[in-house]
Amino acid sequence: MRCRIALVGRAWARSAGTADTSNGVELHAQASHLIPQFLNPRLNQRTDAYGGSGEKRARFLLDVLDTVSDVWGSDRIGVKMSPGWTSGTAFTADEETLADYDQLFKKLNDSNLAYLHLLGTPGTIEERIALFSRYRAHYQGNIIANLGFTQALGNEILDHGVVDAVSFGAPFIANPDLVERFAQGHPLADGDRDTHYAGHTEGYTDYPAFTADRDRNE
Repeated sequence: MRCRIALVGRAWARSAGTADTSNGVELHAQASHLIPQFLNPRLNQRTDAYGGSGEKRARFLLDVLDTVSDVWGSDRIGVKMSPGWTSGTAFTADEETLADYDQLFKKLNDSNLAYLHLLGTPGTIEERIALFSRYRAHYQGNIIANLGFTQALGNEILDHGVVDAVSFGAPFIANPDLVERFAQGHPLADGDRDTHYAGHTEGYTDYPAFTADRDRNE
């Protein structure tokens, strides 16, 4: 079984090696992807080196990181994770799982990553700051905050110094010029989530950039 797991890790490395980028790669270990299934104490029932304690459940992620680092230097690898993500009964952000992530973040300090890309949870700015302050207490490298941030919320959490950057995902779909809109104070367009990732350009990649004439007409 360990041989099969090693093969999966090498597949990640091959994918990283063919990435068409000069900047680096981001390893997705968030939501219900394979790596968080290994990290999850309710799903990972293994009794070998990859299951049991939180440290053993984290071994798969660390092994994959080591393998991908052979292709890209670790300082050009980011890892995206979602410690606070809840879905059904399998993925619940209780104190047990959060404590496991605390220990994993401490371990990742040794990996010299480009960054950790962490999904937060919806809430007030005070709740967001408290959550990312917890992450910051254990991880000393670059942290990118994600999930549900507005420009104002993003600036506020940056001002508190608990994260190094804030990322925006869904707003870019309806606002391909999101950075310019932020910089110029232009209003944001609303996207239709029913058409996101539906396999068609309509309502996904056909949103226009901001123009003053269009805004006045609307």
